[in-house]
Amino acid sequence: MPRYRISIACILLILLSSATELASQVTVPPMRRPTGGWPGRPRFADGKLRLSLHAGGSKYFGEFTDESVGPVAGLRLQYAVLPYLDLGVGGEATRLLYTRRHRRNMGGTYEYQFGDVNLVDRSTDIAVAEAWLRLNLFPAHAFNAWVLAGAGIGIFRPEDYRSGDAAHPGAATLQALSIPLGAGIEWFITRRMSLQLGVVGHLVMSGELDAFDSGYLVEELHRSQGLPSNPGREKTANDTWLSVSLGVSWYLFEDTDIDGDSFANDAEREAGTNPYDPDTDGDGLTDFEEVRVHLTDPLLRDTDEDVLSDFVEVSRYRTDPLQADSDGDGLSDREELLDYQTDPLAKDTEGDGLIDAEEKRMGSNPKKVDTDGDGLYDGEEVTVHGTNPVLPDSDGEGISDYDEVKLHGTDPTAADTDGDGLTDYEEIRLFRTDALKPDTDGDGVSDYDELRRHGTDPLTAARGHNMQPSSGD
Repeated sequence: MPRYRISIACILLILLSSATELASQVTVPPMRRPTGGWPGRPRFADGKLRLSLHAGGSKYFGEFTDESVGPVAGLRLQYAVLPYLDLGVGGEATRLLYTRRHRRNMGGTYEYQFGDVNLVDRSTDIAVAEAWLRLNLFPAHAFNAWVLAGAGIGIFRPEDYRSGDAAHPGAATLQALSIPLGAGIEWFITRRMSLQLGVVGHLVMSGELDAFDSGYLVEELHRSQGLPSNPGREKTANDTWLSVSLGVSWYLFEDTDIDGDSFANDAEREAGTNPYDPDTDGDGLTDFEEVRVHLTDPLLRDTDEDVLSDFVEVSRYRTDPLQADSDGDGLSDREELLDYQTDPLAKDTEGDGLIDAEEKRMGSNPKKVDTDGDGLYDGEEVTVHGTNPVLPDSDGEGISDYDEVKLHGTDPTAADTDGDGLTDYEEIRLFRTDALKPDTDGDGVSDYDELRRHGTDPLTAARGHNMQPSSGD
């Protein structure tokens, strides 16, 4: 008994001594933004290999089940195969306490084994070595719940066998298959330490845990009385015991990059990212890629706030995730890609001489070099001729801007280039006069006056043209 009390005392001392480590390791780094960042306390521990010590109480279940509770203490070594799956081995020493008593359903087997001595306090010391798999239900939280199952070997010594109080003893030290099934909770108090509370049931494939294998004893009793054996007789139920223990775990080798994103835990803590998530903001780029490669904000899905995520900008469109307008044309990357389907990497998508934002302002099509289809590029119309790129005939007199510029040399922004009162269309298409000269025939009378006032030919200069005709003429 004293050794179990010493084990429990050691566990309590360990827990008390961890207080200083808590104060030194649990820090809350400043948050860069309220939208993300490392929560300041690990959501699972920094490491994969852990050593655990635990101690508590045990309860025996068998033919002599009562309310007695014995001590238990153990050691475990666990390796995190995956965040949610641990592989472990461990050893545990337990003293099972019970009161041996004669029960009515035991018939004569109790007296056959123990005589007439009844209501005797007894114990069984059992040590188990087991391997198991543990499933972590909440591996990404400071509080974790777990379940485990495994198999091992139990070595035990019933007191009645050792003391000689059993008339038909087995070996002084017995071995049997042990199957542990358990569940518990775990709380990470530092980056490399956790507290655990667990309940584990051990099914021992033997009925001799209490020195009373009733099935075997029935057979022996019948044999001693000359009675035939009964092959169909129900076999003895296996004994079990349950332990409830409190433990502490240390991670022996720190995992410097828990989430495997090539961004060390300390660097993540400095950057405000989550060392347990390779992509803190969930945009598709790892924290390492954001901080070390693209210089984007690992706590924001959309660093430049143009509605396109950093991942989409980098991987699909090759735009600059740091600039809402990658080509600097006045349209955001979102507008170019989603609204106008223009090239966010070229100021002038179609190369007509007008940047995309200017085309948007003027109403022209940034994906067509000649929006109005008049034969002049939009850029040429705006920057060279001053015409409207969305109207094929800017001055509205009936001749296209292209014809005025390329064929006739007239002013496409003025309906009457020479200012003679006749529109360019009238001069060119109707009267064949020179739209660049107010007096085509040079007779001193404007084309307008000849046509509208005198009815003369504006293409022919006749003598006496401006004099009143005589009566003899």
